[in-house]
Amino acid sequence: MKIWVDRQLVEDSSAYLDDKNWPLGTGLFETLRTEDGSAQLLARHMRRVITSARERAIPIPDEELISVAIDELLSATPHPVGKLRLSFSSEKFIATHEIYTPDINPSKLMVNQMASTAVGRQHKAFPYSTQLDLLQEAIAAGFDEVIVIDQDDRVREGAVSNYAFRINGQWRTPPITAGILPGVMRALAVEECGVVVKDLSRADVFSCEAAIVLSSLKIAQPVTSIDGRSLAIDSDVSDICSKLRQLATTH
Repeated sequence: MKIWVDRQLVEDSSAYLDDKNWPLGTGLFETLRTEDGSAQLLARHMRRVITSARERAIPIPDEELISVAIDELLSATPHPVGKLRLSFSSEKFIATHEIYTPDINPSKLMVNQMASTAVGRQHKAFPYSTQLDLLQEAIAAGFDEVIVIDQDDRVREGAVSNYAFRINGQWRTPPITAGILPGVMRALAVEECGVVVKDLSRADVFSCEAAIVLSSLKIAQPVTSIDGRSLAIDSDVSDICSKLRQLATTH
């Protein structure tokens, strides 16, 4: 598997990645969707990781080097739709590009109430095992993702996604102060699609009319059910999802 390490392409990734192609050690990462050799929303992803890197005191390579790395890696590992991961640690800058197969089916979500100590702005950091284990738990139970609700009945986010919920006709998403990751697609939904930032409770989740999964890979995906309760997938949902998909390719 060809990957980028520091300043060059490397043919053998075994010294740098684990068996699931995650970087060894600890650090920050960004996952971007690529289409036809172009990385989506790169500037927004870089702003997020630079902000986190300043707080974590992790060096980020200069813009030119990152641009060269992306261009050469995408050229060496072409995919019609891909998953580009940029990883930054105190020791290494690593980039990988794998094929990504979009799931076109609406999502089935489960609710998982669990204690959390997360407050304020979160960082997209590896190892990412806690989130991936949570996702696998949902998949094993027959769902596609999980809605995490904390011990105070406060809605947070998914294992690897943010959410927007339509409640009494208004689209809402939890605030950063709920201890969620400031997702790139979530930000676009707030800026461009009229989604309101507002605290949400467990009761809100079980009374919402519709919901949308937001992530850089899925972009915007309608939700068909929460814990088996069917939700609407109407023209309002479709319009927001379509607009976000367009924004992902033009911003």
